[in-house]
Amino acid sequence: MTNHTKDNQDTQIPSYYVKYHQKISKYIEDAISVAQEAKKKGLDISDKVESPIGYDLPDRIAKIHEIDISSRLRILLPELGKELTALKIAEEIVLGKYGGITIEERLNNAVRVGLSVVTEGVTVAPLQGIYDVKIKTNANKSEYLSVSFAGPIRSAGGTEAAVTMLIADHVRRIVGLDKYIANSFDDEISRYVEELRIYEREVGSFQFKVSDKDVIHCVSSLPVEIDGVDTDPVEVVGHRNLQRVSTNRVRGGALRVMNDGLIGRSRKLLKIVETLKLEGWEWLKTLEGAIQTAEDDTVSHRMTEVITGRPVLSMQKKIGGFRLRYGRCCNTGFATIGIHPTIPILLNYAIAVGTQIKIDAPGKASTIALVDSIEPPIVKLNDGSVMRIETLNQAKTIASKVTKILYLGDILVSYGDFLENNTQLLPSSYVEEIWALELEGKLASKEPDSYFKIFDRERLTELVQHPLEKKPSIIEAFKISQFFEIPLYPGYVFYWTALTPDEFNHLITKLMESGESIKNTNERASLLYDSELKETLEKLGIIHSLSPEVSSITIDDPDQLYILRELIAKCIDYGSKINKLLESSFVLDTDPNSTKTHILYVISQLLNVSIKEKFSSSIAVRVGRPEKAAERKMKPPVHVLFPIGTNGGPTRDILKAMQRPLYIEIANRFCSNCKSPSISVACQDCLSKTPIRIMCSTCRYEVNDEESSGHCPVCGNRLKTHSPTNYPLKAAVEKAKRHLEIQPVEPLKGVKSLMGKNRCAEPIEKGILRQKHNLYTFKDGTIRFDATNEPLTHFKPKWIKTDFTKLRDLGYHTDHVGNNLESTDQLLELFIQDVIIPIHAAEHLVKIAQFVDEELIRFYGLDAFYKIGSIDDLIGHFIIGLAPHTSVGIIGRVIGFVNSQVCLGSPIWHSAKRRDCDGDADSIMLLMDIFLNFSKEYLPDRIGGLMDAPLLIQPLVFPHEVQRQAHNIDVDERYPLDFYTSSWNMEKTTLFDNIDLVKKRLGHPNQFFDYKFTHTTDNIMLDESHSLYSTLSTMEEKLQMQISTAKLINAVDADEVMSMVLTTHILPDIMGNLRAYSSQSFRCTKCGQKYRRMPLAGRCLECHNVLLQTVTRGSVEKYVQTALNICSEFKINEYLTSRINTLQTELNLLFKQNIKDQHTIIDFI
Repeated sequence: MTNHTKDNQDTQIPSYYVKYHQKISKYIEDAISVAQEAKKKGLDISDKVESPIGYDLPDRIAKIHEIDISSRLRILLPELGKELTALKIAEEIVLGKYGGITIEERLNNAVRVGLSVVTEGVTVAPLQGIYDVKIKTNANKSEYLSVSFAGPIRSAGGTEAAVTMLIADHVRRIVGLDKYIANSFDDEISRYVEELRIYEREVGSFQFKVSDKDVIHCVSSLPVEIDGVDTDPVEVVGHRNLQRVSTNRVRGGALRVMNDGLIGRSRKLLKIVETLKLEGWEWLKTLEGAIQTAEDDTVSHRMTEVITGRPVLSMQKKIGGFRLRYGRCCNTGFATIGIHPTIPILLNYAIAVGTQIKIDAPGKASTIALVDSIEPPIVKLNDGSVMRIETLNQAKTIASKVTKILYLGDILVSYGDFLENNTQLLPSSYVEEIWALELEGKLASKEPDSYFKIFDRERLTELVQHPLEKKPSIIEAFKISQFFEIPLYPGYVFYWTALTPDEFNHLITKLMESGESIKNTNERASLLYDSELKETLEKLGIIHSLSPEVSSITIDDPDQLYILRELIAKCIDYGSKINKLLESSFVLDTDPNSTKTHILYVISQLLNVSIKEKFSSSIAVRVGRPEKAAERKMKPPVHVLFPIGTNGGPTRDILKAMQRPLYIEIANRFCSNCKSPSISVACQDCLSKTPIRIMCSTCRYEVNDEESSGHCPVCGNRLKTHSPTNYPLKAAVEKAKRHLEIQPVEPLKGVKSLMGKNRCAEPIEKGILRQKHNLYTFKDGTIRFDATNEPLTHFKPKWIKTDFTKLRDLGYHTDHVGNNLESTDQLLELFIQDVIIPIHAAEHLVKIAQFVDEELIRFYGLDAFYKIGSIDDLIGHFIIGLAPHTSVGIIGRVIGFVNSQVCLGSPIWHSAKRRDCDGDADSIMLLMDIFLNFSKEYLPDRIGGLMDAPLLIQPLVFPHEVQRQAHNIDVDERYPLDFYTSSWNMEKTTLFDNIDLVKKRLGHPNQFFDYKFTHTTDNIMLDESHSLYSTLSTMEEKLQMQISTAKLINAVDADEVMSMVLTTHILPDIMGNLRAYSSQSFRCTKCGQKYRRMPLAGRCLECHNVLLQTVTRGSVEKYVQTALNICSEFKINEYLTSRINTLQTELNLLFKQNIKDQHTIIDFI
C-alpha cells in the first residue's frame, strides 16, 4: 500500500499525512490477513475476501473492469485531467491496446471505462447504468453507434451521464462509424417527446423541465443514438413497435441522460466540449436548456410542496425569516447551512442538527448545523416584551413564554455552495464582516498619524480582524463611522427597511413627543404606550418591555436607547426642517426598493452617519425530512440469508421451517463423498471441495464449464447453477448449534428466496450469532448503520468525548494554529479520513465488533480481532462509509462520538463517497464485518443489483480524486469586499481570485490541511438530538406541531401553509389511497402469500387460511376528517374546500353501511 501512496504524488503529501496513511494501510493489511485466514477454512461460499482493495482511482477502475490499465491511468490523470484522460484511454482501448476480440467489445469497454474515469470509479453507472453498446444500421445502410442506458445511470450524475455521449462520439470517430440518423425508419424523435412526457406524468419528475423543441433538436442532432432498456411498467401510446426501439415501455435511463444531462446541463456540457476541443457538438449552443434561479417556477413549486407534519420555517421574501449571511463555519458548507443554536430550542425542537431542509437558494436542499457567532433571533414574549436570545440557557428559560419569533436571525451559506450551484448571488445584508473590510480599506488609505492620536492602534486592528468577537462600544461605533466615513457598525442598526413611510413618520413623531423623558434618564427610558408604536418597535427589532399596567414601553437595551436619544436630539436640532425631511419619504413611487432607499437616507441624515440595510435577502426554508441515525434492516428484518420459502410462516422462522420437509432453490453444491447438499466451498463433514455445478434442473444432467452452452444436451432445457433441492434443514440447524454451542430462539429469521445469480445461501451459524447479539443482516451479508451526513473540518475535544491521550495517539498534537494540545477548548483540524459518529451508531458498532469476534472464535476457530467492551474502545478503529448509489466503500477512522443523528466527517471524505451533505444518509459498516461476511453472490441478479454494495474498498482518500463539488468548497478566513459588491449587483456567481478554494490547492501539500473558515462556533450540538417529527407518534400530533410552528414564526403564514399541505399531501394521499383500494391485493395472515386478486376459492391456495385486504377503509379515510378540520380552522380557498367536500361525498357512496338486503313494506310507508 505504501507504494501506491507514493504514486499519489509523494512530494505533495505532508509528512504527517504519510504517517497517517501508513497507519491506515497497516490496519487494513492486518484485517485482511485475519479475514483471509478465516476464509481458507472453507466455511463460506467463497474462499477469499470478496471486497478487494482499490488503492487509488486507476487501481479501482482497473479492478472494476478487469482491464490492466492502472499504470497508464497513473500517467494520464496528472497530465490531462479526468475528461481528457477518459477520451484518451477510451481511444486506446478501442484501438485494441488492451485486448478485446471484436470491435463491439472494444467499443463497449471504451465507453464504460471512460465513464468510470469521470465518475471517480465509485458508482455502478459504468457497470449497470450502461446496458449495452452496439453498432446499428441507418436506413442508408451506414453503420452508427448506439449506447443503451439503464436506470443506474442516474448514479453517475447528469453531467457525467452526458459526458458518456461525448466519449461514445469520440470512439465512434476513431473506428470510422457514421453518425446516427434519427427517423431513419420510424418517427423516433416524436417517440422521445411522447415518452418523456408520459414518464413525467406517470412515473416521476426529472431534475429539470425541458421543452419539446429542445428534445426534438437534441435527438435530431445527436451523432450517437441514445437507447435504453425499459425501467418502468408504463407504455407509450402513439409511437409503438418502432424498428430500432426494442420496447414500448418508457426507458428511464435514456430519458434521464437526455433530459438531465444533454439538455438540462447543456451549458455545462458545452464548456466541457470546448475544453476537449470536440467537433460536432455546436448545436448545444442553440438549446434553451434549464437554469435554476431563485425566481424559477421549479423553485416556487419546490417551496410549496409541504408535507404534513414538516414545518415551514421561512417563506419567500418575508422579512423576519432567515436572513442570508455569506460565510462558512467549520461545520457548514458542502450543502450544509448554519443557523443560531437557540432556534431549535425556541421552536420546541421542530428541527435539530441534521434535519434536512428545502431551500430556494442556492441549491435545492441542505442540512442544519449550528453556528453561534451569527445574528441570533429576536422574540416577543407573552407579556409583550421583546428580547434578543443569544445563549442556550436564555432560550431554555423563556422558550415556553415565546408567542412570536419576530426575527429568526441569520442563515449562514457559503460562497462555495453558490459557486457549485451556478446560482445568481443574492444581495448581502450589511454585516459586521463588511464593516471590518471597509474599515481596513480606510486604514490603508489614510496616513496612520492622522488617526493614531484619536484611536488606539491595537484596538483598530482588533476590530478589523475580529469584528464579531470584539464588538465596538456604541460610542466607539459612532466615532469610527464619522471619522472614517464608513457606515455605522451593523450590530447597532435597526431593521429600518421593515417599516412603511407612515410607520417611520409615526415613530419620529412619538419619539419627539417623548423626547424630554428619554433625554433625562440614564440607562432606561419609557415611551407612552401606543399600539402602532409598539408594532413599529417590534419591526425595528428594538428590545423593550411593557409596564405592568401596559401604560408605557420601556427601552431595555442601553445601546439602542443611545441611538434613539441621538435620533431625538437630531430631530430637535432640525427644528422646523424636520417636517420637510420627513415629507420626502412620502414622495415615493410604488417600488419597495425606493421606499427602503428613502428611509435609509432620512435616518442617515438624522443620525449624521451612514446607515445601511440590515435585512437585504432572506432564504425560504421548509423541513424536508428528519435527521436519521438508525440500523439498516431489510423489510422484514433478517438474521441470515438462508431461504425457507413459505415454511417459516409470516415471521420466516427457520426453527419453524425445519419441522417440515424443505424444498428450496439453492446453489448446486453437493458433496460426492457424503451424498449431501452443501452451502460452503467445502463439505463440513469430510472437507472435500464442493464447487458450484452447472446442471439441468429437469433431467439433472451435469456439464463442466467448457461444455456449457446454455441448454441441456439431453432434454434441451436451460442449464442452471441452482435448482430445487430437498435440503436437510433440521440436521443443518442441529449441526450449527453444536458447532457454536449456542441455542437459537424463535424466531430465527431467514428469507423466502435468494436473489443472487447462483442462489448461494449464507451459513446458518452466522444467523444464530447475529440473533444472539440482536443484529440483522442486509442483502449483501453486512450489518449497517445509517446516519445523515454533515461536514466538519475542525473540532474541539470537548465536542467529541475523547481525552487528550487518545487524541495524541491518533496524531493530534497541536491545534489549528500550531499551539500544543493542552485544553478541551482548543480547535483542532480534522484529518480528512477521520469521522465522528453518533453515540447510537457507536453502540451498534460495539455489538457488531462483539459479533465479529465471536464469529472468529466460535465459527472460524480463530482469535478475536476487536476485543471491544465499550464505545471508548472503538476509537482508532476503522469503518467503511458507503453511499447507496455507489459500489466503493471509503475507509474512515473513528475518533469520537456526538449526541446527534449525524456522521461528521471532512467534506473530502463525504465527497469520496460521491455525496454532498444535503440531507442524505449513508451507511457505515465495520471493516472486518465486510471482509468476513460480504459476498457478491448474495446481491440481486438484476440491473441495479450491484448498487449499495462494497465491491471495492478505497483505503486512502486524496482531494484531487474526489468529485468536483468538494473542490468548490471555500477555505478562506474571509470574503473580499468585491464579493459583497457583486452580491449587491446580483451578479452570477463566478470565481474570485482572492477567495481560496480547495480546487486552487490541488497538486499542493495544503490540499490536505489548513482549511480556513469565516465564522466560529463554540458548540455544534444540543442536548436533544431528535426533531419532533421523529419522536411524535401520530400524524395528528405532527400536524399540530406543524401548525403551532407556523403560528410561532412571524415570517410564516399559517393559512398558506395549511393550503399547501392540503394541495401537495393530504388531497393526493386520499385520492391515491382511493385508487389503491380499488386495485388492491390480498394477503394470507398465516403463510404470508400474496394474491393480486382474490382467488375463486376465497381462501389462501397454499394453506387455506383466510385472506385479508392490503388496503383498508381506514387507510383511505384517515386524512378526510383532518382535511375538513383544516378547512374549518384556516382560510382555505373555495376550490380546495369544495374538492375535499366532493371527496367526502365519494367516500360516503363507496363505503355504504347498514344497507338492507331485502326491503319490507314498512320501508315504503
